[in-house]
Amino acid sequence: MRLFARTLLVSALLASATASQAQIGEDWMAGKVTTGNPAITYAGAPIEIKYGHPSPPASVLVPVLQANIKRLNANSNGKLVVKEYGSGSLFGARDGFKGVRSGVGEWGVCYPTYEGRTMPLSRVWEQPFVTPPNPMVASRIAQELATKYFVPEFKKQGVAWGNYIGFQPSDVLSKKPIRRLEDLQGLKIGAQGFSPDVAKALGVALVNLPYPELYTALQQGVIDAVFWVDAGFVPFKLHEVAKFHTTLSLNGGGAWTCLNPDAMGKLPADLQQLFYRGLEPFAMYSAKVSGVDFAIKAAEAYKAAGVEMIKLSPAEIKRFKDRLQPVVDAWADDLEKDKIPARSLLKDIQALVTKYEGMTPEQLMKLSIENPAQVNR
Repeated sequence: MRLFARTLLVSALLASATASQAQIGEDWMAGKVTTGNPAITYAGAPIEIKYGHPSPPASVLVPVLQANIKRLNANSNGKLVVKEYGSGSLFGARDGFKGVRSGVGEWGVCYPTYEGRTMPLSRVWEQPFVTPPNPMVASRIAQELATKYFVPEFKKQGVAWGNYIGFQPSDVLSKKPIRRLEDLQGLKIGAQGFSPDVAKALGVALVNLPYPELYTALQQGVIDAVFWVDAGFVPFKLHEVAKFHTTLSLNGGGAWTCLNPDAMGKLPADLQQLFYRGLEPFAMYSAKVSGVDFAIKAAEAYKAAGVEMIKLSPAEIKRFKDRLQPVVDAWADDLEKDKIPARSLLKDIQALVTKYEGMTPEQLMKLSIENPAQVNR
């Protein structure tokens, strides 16, 4: 009887620990987990930081940002006030670096994609099959490798590195089934920020359309498919007109944030520590909500809409990777000619993917809170 009671107790404790771990992201965001937070001794007037981003209110990332702003305010005893400027109202998606560098905003979303060849290493996630399927893993890897590879590129832009919110790597939503490499041949595919070299290797024609126009373009046959992610397919209702979803995890993307180094350097030490310590958990929870959690909601939406979910065989995925590896090699070779360590970066990313890909979202979230990667900004 005692053994049975002890077994029940152990089971209950394990279940409690599992539930607690699963809740850690929500608890951290709500300000209930204060691991690593300094004691706030600053007694002066509240200090305001302006945060600019291009996301509309409907974005799944906006509530996470707003919760983080609330957390910072509460954990700083009201001394650190972040004021949000969304929908490009402070500066647009293309002007993040300029806006933060000039002090229009002290913190904001900054896209290396729009800086061309001046930030090549920061654009590594755009290369095919470099980003792991779990975007939380990409967020952690970016943070670990930031000092070595990404921080120098951000400094050249006159800003400091903030964090990297990894997005789910792109899949394809199409009007006909994509079950093998050849099924893509000749298709007109809507995509933004997609490499022309990848499109050429796959034999597809890219059609660059604003996101709100994708639905009509699919409906009218202007395009046959879209390269994007679940957090785009479903909110824009593309699954209503394209009934085949093929998981590719092709190329990644994300939202980088950058900081005005002068403004952040003037923060009192305690507020500065509170702010910096929360950057990785903020990125990790954002990746969880937009990539991991939303994928579950999207699966329900696809089922309700009668979308066929296609999973390629390992052999077929290998065919895709073999076709696109020369694109990655050419990208790296081009940078290496200018003494830019692209191959070293790719090797380091793969090593860290191997290290972290087996971790659950809860474990990754816990790691970011209790042992965030150190970044020399």
